[in-house]
Amino acid sequence: MKLKDLSQKQREFLKGVFELEELPLNESLESFLRERGYKLERCAICGSFIFHNSKEFWNLTECLDDNSRLTKEGLICELCYSNSPQNVKEWIFFKPPWIRNPKF
Repeated sequence: MKLKDLSQKQREFLKGVFELEELPLNESLESFLRERGYKLERCAICGSFIFHNSKEFWNLTECLDDNSRLTKEGLICELCYSNSPQNVKEWIFFKPPWIRNPKF
């Protein structure tokens, strides 16, 4: 997919993320992201385009910052992850780091 094939909103989103004035419209999206240290993937559940560097995740389909997760099944976007059984399990067994066992 070439950058010129993206919607105007998606192109503006990329300009904002990478702080660019103009995009090289004839360049492929994958190579554009690879040059900047990012990888393009699709959500394993809904198919949204997500690009990331394993630390920062950006949802290109929805044009927003994303808290995606890399799982055994593949990358899962924030919305799909919030509805997953794995997320429920994490909330049930969540223990805040500031809680400590008392010493007697």
